[in-house]
Amino acid sequence: MASGFRVRPKPLLAGVLTSLAGALFLLFFADGLLERMRESFFDRQSQWISAPVDERLVVVDIDRKSFQNSSEGEWTRAQTAALVARIGAAHPLAIAFDFVFSDDCDPSERANGELAAAIADVPTVLGFLIGENAEALPKPVPPLALQRPVSIPDLWFIDGTESSCPLFQDRATSAAAAFLVGDEDALVRRIQAYTIVDNAAYPALGVEIARLAANVRTPVLGGEQAWLRQDSRVIRLDEDGSLRFVASDAAAMGARTLSAADVLAGQLDVKRLSGKVVLIGSSLPNLGGLRATASMPLEPSVQIHADVASGILTGFIPMRPRTLIPLEAAFALLAGFGIAISCIRLRPVISAGLVAGALALMFAAFNYLYSRTGLLVDTVGIALVLVAVGLVTSLSQFARVRRAEATARQRFGQYLPQSVVARYIDNPDMERVGGEERQVTALFTDIEGFSTLSQKIGRHELVHLLDVYFAEVNAVVARHGGMVDKVVGDAVHGLFNAPEDLEGHVDKAIACAVEILALTEEMRSRPAFSAQAFGRTRIGIETGMTLLGEVGAGGKLDYTAYGNAINLASRLQEANKFLGTAICIGPAAAAETTWPLRPLGTHEIRGFGAIELFTIA
Repeated sequence: MASGFRVRPKPLLAGVLTSLAGALFLLFFADGLLERMRESFFDRQSQWISAPVDERLVVVDIDRKSFQNSSEGEWTRAQTAALVARIGAAHPLAIAFDFVFSDDCDPSERANGELAAAIADVPTVLGFLIGENAEALPKPVPPLALQRPVSIPDLWFIDGTESSCPLFQDRATSAAAAFLVGDEDALVRRIQAYTIVDNAAYPALGVEIARLAANVRTPVLGGEQAWLRQDSRVIRLDEDGSLRFVASDAAAMGARTLSAADVLAGQLDVKRLSGKVVLIGSSLPNLGGLRATASMPLEPSVQIHADVASGILTGFIPMRPRTLIPLEAAFALLAGFGIAISCIRLRPVISAGLVAGALALMFAAFNYLYSRTGLLVDTVGIALVLVAVGLVTSLSQFARVRRAEATARQRFGQYLPQSVVARYIDNPDMERVGGEERQVTALFTDIEGFSTLSQKIGRHELVHLLDVYFAEVNAVVARHGGMVDKVVGDAVHGLFNAPEDLEGHVDKAIACAVEILALTEEMRSRPAFSAQAFGRTRIGIETGMTLLGEVGAGGKLDYTAYGNAINLASRLQEANKFLGTAICIGPAAAAETTWPLRPLGTHEIRGFGAIELFTIA
């Protein structure tokens, strides 16, 4: 593999597998597990992006003002008749009622006669509800043609209705289903496009309004997954025969809504009603149905029917076809691959920013797609998959880096002080450590007869013995606060009070020497060491000012100490040979320690002349 592109296989594999698992999740499980979250996002998306508005729809609201202007303190059928007559005088294209006039059907009552006459003067659609009457079908039945093959969804069939008085039905243009069924969370997001009662097909009120507004004579229903065609306009339905709509906000509703009181008072320009389809309903709970939608917790049902009709007329109908699901899964898979590669190639902060940027770009792209086509892409599910890929890959990469860091600390800690290793690993941009003058106590060890031992036994066995020896001796140095500067052949070079301050470092170095001596003597009695006549350990100790830091060039650095004390400690461990001792301590260390020492007299040390030496008492 080229040096410029080094893929770390395990974190990448984790990211790829997470991408694959996420794609399978979107294919097979997201519909059930993410439905509530996804619908909530679609609700917000429909409110962020304004849907187009059709100007052929007007809502006349029997609102609180209309009630207050009523001389009888309530809205009467006579007032409804007067309202219809006033609207009819403006020559609307049609009138649609979000009311069901199912009681007080006496044709001899004056108000009923007036309302029936008003309905007869203008094309009128009467809404009906689900009810218990299974005998009298709503009428008139709107025209509908079938194109084979056609599959009728089961949800369209109902057993009975509650419809208006025969007196009004006889004079109406058509009947339409005005009931609304909410989702599991009670929000109304879609309407049942048609309702079948005893083999008669009735469109939803919004669907019938759109037909009249577009002046369509006979719509056509067909398809294995039902679709509806109004002239050249094809309306795709969900699998259950539903039609999703965009709930208008308060401003859009206000722009298309007139108060019934103002219409009755003649305070409006008739041009606002002329040639329009007028929906009559109420925003009051005692007259109209108030339902929860994406735009508000209590939206008048007449406004929902207007929203449905507006969506059909403008062609902006939110859709989520099943064919979109595999495309979403494929997109999540490919985008997940890209994020996984980015997370292992880039620094954590940059990769996190890249993931956030990718998510923001995805949100913007899918919102734009929705605004142009009405397609509802599962942004929530895809975003969850991509975030999961980023997290899993980053965590896997982090774990790998931590393992590598631990290995680096362990391996380099055998050659450099742990504090120096930590300084570089924790601060990778820091420059090399320069020379520092400080007092250091040096401890040097040597194994007696090592040359002879190395010639006598095999290399593998020798290495095994030395591994045990160095591991235990180095641990003793570390336990007493020292650092192992280096291991040379059979010798351990330890430093105390370097690189960090160590209180009582001379005493601690001597204590370390005593423990090393006891440890190595015990070690010599172990079978593996005893069988090879492993030699005893000799130790030299001295303290003094040294130059401590990194030295070296050409890519190879060594962290060590330089000074007379270091060199003398090396000579003192050699002096044990002719002195017959195991621990030899120089004069400077002897002057600072609190340990009881035994003088060894003055002896000539190569390179240092005659000096007084000491050992443990």
